[in-house]
Amino acid sequence: MTSLFAYPTKSGRTRSLLALYVLHSLDKGEKSGYDILREIGTLTDGSWVPSKGTLYPLLHQLETEGLIASFQETRGARARTVFTLARPGRETLRRIRAHSGEHHKKMAQYRQVITAIFGEHIRPETSLLFEIKTLLDGVPREKEPEAMKILRRCRDNLKKSVNRT
Repeated sequence: MTSLFAYPTKSGRTRSLLALYVLHSLDKGEKSGYDILREIGTLTDGSWVPSKGTLYPLLHQLETEGLIASFQETRGARARTVFTLARPGRETLRRIRAHSGEHHKKMAQYRQVITAIFGEHIRPETSLLFEIKTLLDGVPREKEPEAMKILRRCRDNLKKSVNRT
C-alpha cells in the first residue's frame, strides 16, 4: 500500500514520516528514544506521539540498516540507550531532502483529501491558504523574491485588519 507519508530511498525502500523525523532529529544531536518521543510531543502539542511499541522497533530497524548507531550512557544509577545518526543515515536524509518538491506535492495531495473530507467544515480562508501553498510550491526560484514580497504584504495587511477589531 502506498502512503502519502512514505518517502522513497535510493535503495528503493520507503521510509515513513516517523523514520524521516528520527533521522532529522538525530541530525541535530544524539538522543534517547524517550527524548525523541518528548520532542515529537512538544512539536505537535501532544496531538501525535508515537507509542514506544512503534518507535523502539523502528530505532532498532534503522540501527540494523546502519543508518543510526547506539551506545549505552549511564547517568547516576540509570543506564539509557542513546542514538546517533550514522553517515549513511545522514546521506539518506540529504537525498530525501533533495527531493523536497516531490514531498510538497504529496502534502498538496494530502490537503486535497482533508479538504474533500472536511471541506464544508473548513473555514474558507483555510482552503485559500491550502491553495496559496500549492501555488507557492510551483514558484520558480527566480520568482521567489517577488512571491515573498506579495506574501509579506498580505501578512502585514492581515495583521492590520486583525488589530483593528
